[in-house]
Amino acid sequence: MTHKQRANAEDPRIKRTHQLILEAMIELTAQKGFSTVTVRDITKYAGINRATFYRHYQDKFDLLDQYARAVYQLAVAPTEAGSQKSIKSMDKPIAPGMVKLFEHIRANARFFRVMLGKNGDPAFSEKIRQYMQKRLQGSLPKGLRNEAVSLDLYMSYISSGALGALKWWLENDMPYSPEEMAAISDQLTVTNINVMFG
Repeated sequence: MTHKQRANAEDPRIKRTHQLILEAMIELTAQKGFSTVTVRDITKYAGINRATFYRHYQDKFDLLDQYARAVYQLAVAPTEAGSQKSIKSMDKPIAPGMVKLFEHIRANARFFRVMLGKNGDPAFSEKIRQYMQKRLQGSLPKGLRNEAVSLDLYMSYISSGALGALKWWLENDMPYSPEEMAAISDQLTVTNINVMFG
């Protein structure tokens, strides 16, 4: 990131514009589905002009892609110094980033139900699955990362299951808390990795 990009990212006006655009996309998608939402709809709802939108995003797909990347960053973000909560499951700490991820999804459940549902955007679902796979591979011990062909197969299998669990959670009105879902996801992932790699 260049100095100019960093300065822009920290500018409160730019942050506010990004937030307005994102909130508009999320709300409109929840209302009528992403495929029917236009840039004009987004800008009208956000109360900005189209030129402002295009200064920040190429189109609505670029906006969605950047949002998916930001959601992924929640899951992999390191814990802030001094803010670590004692979140444990079966005497094992849970990654705080995963709790943040499930909290964010719960807060925007209407959007994720649409996007990951049967009338959603398959490209978005696949992007989320790929990010899950990337996070899983990054958390593996170095010795396992050299299992080229089998690793890719196993990680694809596990990440598809994780996406399925996320959809189930949304479709069943989120009966577990974000902390519980993070713990369940971690437990299922570890179990699958232990079985697959011995």
